Amino acid sequence: MTSTGASSGGAALVPLRPGMFDVPDRVGAPVHLLGSRCRQCGEPFFPKRVYCAGCTSGDMADVEFADSGEIDTFTIVRQQPPNSVMVPPYAIVRVRLDGGPSIQTVMATDDIASAGIGQRVRLAARRLMEDEAGRTVVSFMARPVTT
Repeated sequence: MTSTGASSGGAALVPLRPGMFDVPDRVGAPVHLLGSRCRQCGEPFFPKRVYCAGCTSGDMADVEFADSGEIDTFTIVRQQPPNSVMVPPYAIVRVRLDGGPSIQTVMATDDIASAGIGQRVRLAARRLMEDEAGRTVVSFMARPVTT
């Protein structure tokens, strides 16, 4: 995929911050975060880094991380911070990606009741807004894995 996204019903998807993930072809599709892994010690990082915080090496490889992981911790936000586009209640979750780093994101609004330590989740594209060109601006969120 390209950073400008693919067409979905005639409207292109564009990332909130280019270079953080591969933009899928539709909202709700799996998202793979783009990061780095140190070639010396193996430490993974998101977003990409030039130097390893573990061993200070500058020998970093670009990687695409798994779209799934497990919640390490979470909090439920019930009050809207000033200037926030997020409408409470929502859950902020810390997810340890399979074979990758821990990342922080939000749980899909309709799924906050399922947020729990140890919960398996999958990262998916989330619609944030429309830009001035009419394109759908997306970021990523966590959704519970259902078995």
